[in-house]
Amino acid sequence: MASQKRGGGFNHYGRDQHNKKHQQPQHRNGPPLSRNAPQPELSSQDMQTGLVALLDRFVAEETTAGADKEALHHAHELRRRLCARDTITTSSQAKRDLDSARPDKGVQVAIPDYIERRVRAAKDLPPLPPICEPHLHDAVFTHRSAIYDPSIPGSTLGSDLSLDYERLELLGDAYIELIASRALYNRFPHVDVPELCMWRERLVENSTLGRFSEAYGFPDRLKHRAVWDKKSKQYAKVVADIVEAYVAGVVLSDPEHGFEAAEAWLTELWAPQLLGFREKIIENPQARNELNKLVLGKDVKLVTKEERPMTYDANSVQCYHIGIYLTGWGYTDEWLGSGDGQNKVQAGVAAAADALKRDGAVLKDAIRQKNELRAAKLREQAKADGDGDRQETNEQDAAVEVKKRKKEDDAPESEKKKHRKDKKEKKRAAAADDGSA
Repeated sequence: MASQKRGGGFNHYGRDQHNKKHQQPQHRNGPPLSRNAPQPELSSQDMQTGLVALLDRFVAEETTAGADKEALHHAHELRRRLCARDTITTSSQAKRDLDSARPDKGVQVAIPDYIERRVRAAKDLPPLPPICEPHLHDAVFTHRSAIYDPSIPGSTLGSDLSLDYERLELLGDAYIELIASRALYNRFPHVDVPELCMWRERLVENSTLGRFSEAYGFPDRLKHRAVWDKKSKQYAKVVADIVEAYVAGVVLSDPEHGFEAAEAWLTELWAPQLLGFREKIIENPQARNELNKLVLGKDVKLVTKEERPMTYDANSVQCYHIGIYLTGWGYTDEWLGSGDGQNKVQAGVAAAADALKRDGAVLKDAIRQKNELRAAKLREQAKADGDGDRQETNEQDAAVEVKKRKKEDDAPESEKKKHRKDKKEKKRAAAADDGSA
């Protein structure tokens, strides 16, 4: 059997083709070659080896910046399937003979416990989206200390700032905050902005991203020369920064689908937290306004006070504890009710709702006093309105009387004018009679 070699040295056309180079070529005007000449047969083993060699050469030549990724994928898959076939090749038989004649007596290395733990944890994690550009992948897992150490004489940062993850971390931080905002905005349409901002902070904080980084083993892949205390905030930030840089690498390496892949990956990682978010339902959002209308008056105040320091619930959500107190109507800092909330405003509204629900003796007495005062003021106003009406009537009667008297005083004057007018007319008529005579 001829030697089976991969690459260009493989005899693709049979074992006896090397003899053809010793034959003299026929003249072009000579008799044509017979097309029906029998071809040498190839065994399936030879064909498989040759096909694998051709695939190796194809992958080596096509792995370029503008390569067809789909074609390369199918070439890798075909080669893997060919090599996985249950055939006994010369090399595999030689390996069996070697194991039989010279067995490997080396000590088997046990897998460390921390790797086993991470493998078990990785089963519950979504697969990492790929970073298609090798230089971006290398930068994601390169700390600046690996390429620049100020303590080393002559060490310079250089003009290329893309060799480490710091610039990627800046961009990835913005992408992660945008993706978290989109997840909350689209899935919690009835939650107000302050609460959404607080939830977003919990999604993007270093402790959350650090857990993801540790679960995927990112810190173990980081190239650096720094010495950190693994319990320090500085180390926690570095661990979280790798995730931010990784997200930027995913997006930049695939401008068409990278952001979509990063968003799907992060949303799946955040899914348990998103399911745990619960907006606090306020039974009566107008409770504070209603309580103000019932008891407030001149020199009467409703004051909210923090009854105890802020706490955190089981989901690490902050909780304020506020009480509402009455000053006025004969009371000073009299407690009416208490409430809890994720901020002081919500807790104050809850405290007012609690006061209305309790409807205690102090609140009832304050409402009674305010109602009595209001009724007394209404009576005084009605009495003042009645006196004013009578006074207005008297004034109207006096005005009528004045007009009547004025009319009477003006009447003789008009009669005198009429008498003078009549006298003039008589004189004019008498003069006319004398002239005619």
